Formats: sequence, C-alpha cells, structure tokens
Amino acid sequence: MDHGFLHDVGVSIVTAGCLGLILYFLRLPLLLGYLSAGIILGPHMGLGIITDPQIISTLSEIGLILLMYILGMEIDLQKLMKAGRAVIVTGVVQFLGSLLLGLGAFSLAGYGVENGDYSLIYLAVAASLSSTVIVVKILSDRVELDTLTSRITLGVLVLQDLWAIAFLSSQAQIADFKISFLAISLGKAGILILAAFMMAKYVLPHLFEKIGKNMELMLVIALAWCFCLAGAAGLLGLSLEMGALIAGICIASFPYHVQIGVKVSSLRDFFVTLFFVALGLQIPLPNWDIIKLSFLIMGFVILSRFLTIFPTLHFMKFGNRGSLIPSLNLSQISEFSLVIISLGVTYKHIPKTILSAFIFALVVMALFSSLIIPYSHHLYHWLNPLLEKLGFKDYLHIKDQASEDETKAHPKIVFLGFFKEASSLFKEIEERHSKTMLQDIQVIDFNPQTIKKLKSKGVQVHYGDIGHRDTLTHIDLKEAQIIISTIPDSMLRGTTNFKLLKTIKEMAPNAKMIVTADNIEVARELYAQGADYVYMPRIVSAHYLTDILERMESGHADVIKTNSMKFFSNRQEILS
Repeated sequence: MDHGFLHDVGVSIVTAGCLGLILYFLRLPLLLGYLSAGIILGPHMGLGIITDPQIISTLSEIGLILLMYILGMEIDLQKLMKAGRAVIVTGVVQFLGSLLLGLGAFSLAGYGVENGDYSLIYLAVAASLSSTVIVVKILSDRVELDTLTSRITLGVLVLQDLWAIAFLSSQAQIADFKISFLAISLGKAGILILAAFMMAKYVLPHLFEKIGKNMELMLVIALAWCFCLAGAAGLLGLSLEMGALIAGICIASFPYHVQIGVKVSSLRDFFVTLFFVALGLQIPLPNWDIIKLSFLIMGFVILSRFLTIFPTLHFMKFGNRGSLIPSLNLSQISEFSLVIISLGVTYKHIPKTILSAFIFALVVMALFSSLIIPYSHHLYHWLNPLLEKLGFKDYLHIKDQASEDETKAHPKIVFLGFFKEASSLFKEIEERHSKTMLQDIQVIDFNPQTIKKLKSKGVQVHYGDIGHRDTLTHIDLKEAQIIISTIPDSMLRGTTNFKLLKTIKEMAPNAKMIVTADNIEVARELYAQGADYVYMPRIVSAHYLTDILERMESGHADVIKTNSMKFFSNRQEILS
C-alpha cells in the first residue's frame, strides 16, 4: 500500500481543518485557511511536506465533479429560462467583450502572436473566464443560489464553460484553426445532452422509483449516473465537469434530488477542500516578472467584468444593484483557465511563466472573491452614489407617470420584498378577497420577472432594494395601514427585520408592522422594538402540523392526503 498517498491526504485535511477552525473563530473566509494549508505544506513557499502536488490535485478533481453535479441539481431550468435573455446577452457580451479588451490590453503590455508564440491569444481567452467552483461554493454557503443575481451569474458561468470547451476543442490546432473543429465539439455536446435527457425521461424515473425505499442504493446509483455522464463527456473530448453538470440538471426535477444532494454534499465538501489545498500547493515562488503579469491579469479581470457586465445588465433595466452584483460575483479566474494555460505550455504555444502568473493570480482572486462576494450588497450601497454621478441612474430613483400614479394611490398594505413566503400569502389574499384587495397592495422588490407578473395582476409595484433607506424614503408610506416583511434575516442582504422595523417606525409611525424572525430571541427583541406581529415560519408550521397530526390520529389521513393533492395540483403562485 502506498502510505505516501494516505499521508499526503491526511496531512492536507488536518492542516486545512486546523487553519479553517482558526479562521472560523476570526470570522474570516474558510477558503483562506484551505489555500494557506496548501502554501504551508507545499514545495515552493512552504515546508515541503507534500512534494508531489499532482496527487492531491488529481483527487481534488472528484470534488469539482461533485460540485458541478450538485449545482446541476439546484438549477431550475424554468427559472433560468425566465432570466434567459439576460443570461444569453450578458454571457455573449461578457466573453466576446472581455476577449477583445484582452487582446488590446495585453498587446499594449507587449504580448503578441509571432514565431509560434501565442501568448496574446491565451492571455485574452484565459482572463475572460470566471471560476464556477469558487462562485458556487461561496453562494451555496450563503444560501443565495436562488436569487435573481445568482441565477444570472450561474447562467453566465455555464455559457463561459461552453466558450472554454469550444476553445479547448481547437486548441491543439490553433496554428491552423478550422471552424469544423468547433462545430464537431458543439455537436458532441449536443449528442451528450440529448442522450442524457432521453435517459432522464424514459429510464431513470422508473429506476429510482424501484429503489426509492433504499437510500443507500439510491445514493450509489445517483453517483454512478454522475460519473457515467462525466466519463461519457471525457470520451467525447468534453470536460468531465460539464458532464456532471448535465447529470445534475437531468435529475433536478426528481422528488429524490434534495435527499441525494444532501448526501453527496458531505463528499463534495471533503474533495473541494482538497481542491483548494491543491491550489495552494501549486503557488510558485514568484519573481518580479510573474508578480507583474499576475497583477496585470487581476486588474484586467476586475475591470473587464465591470465594463462588459454592468452596462449590459443596466441597459436591460436591471438597475445598479442587479447589474453590479453579477459583475462582482464573476471577478475571478476560472479553473478552466489553468487547464487552457497548462495545455498551452504542453503544446509549446506559451512560456511557463504565464502558467505561474495565472496560478498566482487565481489564488489571490479566489481570496478576493471570498471577501467581496459576501459583502457585495454593502459595496452596492457604497458605490451607488458614484455610479449615479457617472450617469448610471438607479431605477429605484426613476419615476415615470405610472409610478407617480401608484404613489398617489396610497396602498393600504405594503410588502417589503417579495419572496416565496410572500408569494404564498399573496395567493391566499387573492383567493379569499378576489382581485378587489389587490388594488390596496403595493410591493417593493428588485426582481424584474416578479415585478412583471405582479403588474399583470394589477398590483402596484415599486422597483427598489428594501435594504437601501433611500428606497423607503422615496415611497410615501405614511398612508399605509399595514407594512409586512416576510423575508427572514438569513435571506435579507444589507438590512435586517430589526433595522426595517426601526426605519418604518420613523417613516410611518401609524402603520401596523409585521416582521419575520429566525428564532425566539429575535422575536422578543422585535416585539420590544414595537412590532405589531412577529411571524416565525417554524412556529406557524408547528401549529398547522399539530392540527394535521390530530386529524390523522382521528382516522382522516386519506381525506387529508386527497385534499392536499388536489390543493397542490391547482396551485399557481407568482413564485413556484
């Protein structure tokens, strides 16, 4: 048995765990601890305890496959399609725009295409791609994958992966590029997607139904499905991660996908930790040339993301907030970039110093993202005044005739934000009071799709971020009778229910205020602050489920099931 392999894995996990624990108590990103573990253990700037980074790197690829698999299971194709125009337009403009900017910027820095050296092309392409692993890890940890800005971010990342695959398919023949290589690669991807979805439609549902009672076997089959598609993608010359993503999307609609995702998450976290340790192991001892090129790459990545993404989304009426946050989310370098650059060195298209510079830049920008993404909403509030001075007017300050009329209508009930809890409450109001009560409701939210649906029902809607005090100041809330926030603090960004309550009490002292609490202690604090009612989802659910349990004990289980099935079969909400 190769005890060296077990030794390297064990030392990596122990070191990453110890440093992660320290950073957890310091309230710093855990990624910093994992990367630091790699640096400390590595052969370049560390103690040299692990001399062969390739061992950990190879094992960590399992983490990337599982990460993409779980991401696929969390992608709601219907929601992604609703943001489709924004995703497609932004994805095309971002990559092609960054590519053209890169060709210009790096040529000015002295890089070109001559005598078999294709440094300019490689730098421009690799710097135009962002990291799916880093972004998904951070957004997943923060439970933000389902927000509008995150869906746009993930959609653009998927398109970036397709651009990367297209380049990889013709990379070896870069000196004699032919469009046929690209067409063949896209054709292979189409065949894989078609075959996967046919299996997911006609074979997998029956298979999972047969083994549904055995969770252990279901997990094994689910993993087998993931690695089968990853392997098939590899055989077709595509990336293994792309195959895993398709595998996850295929079973996202299955009723078992949540449980599968929960079980796979533990494996994913283990291997993804090794991925970041492996990155730390590869950080070279930089010289001045490497450092200079790394900072040039990092500066270009941040600037190019802003120049290509922000104006595009702003032009499509997503406002400063909805345009800036995806720009920040995508401000790092992709793992695909390392693959592309590594192959470029193998093909002798570029010097090895470019690979060293990209590794260094990728690690620094991973740390940058782990610090910036969690505070992107705060950065928006800080940068928004500057953006408005530059001419990017935020739509929450733009008033047209319709918004003037809405303000004059003086709604009786105001929803602060509109997420799933509000969607269900809105449906109940609509069914009990027909459409007459809808005229008395106003919603403040920044999701364009939600706003469009609400307006189609005749509801007054104001585009804006409730975490921004100016949004609430801009709206005349003095005549509102009830103001309600159904979004818990864990989902709010840039504010809390406590802050909202305090602000509303100043602006609309006569309004009744309903707010949401995550726990009992917070509920007490909200009541002490003056809340008229504190909504705690788990308490309300407990009251309802107690009634269900009592009725089931009385022998009404079949009636309850029949009524519930009928209820859900006819249920249509703004947010599903």
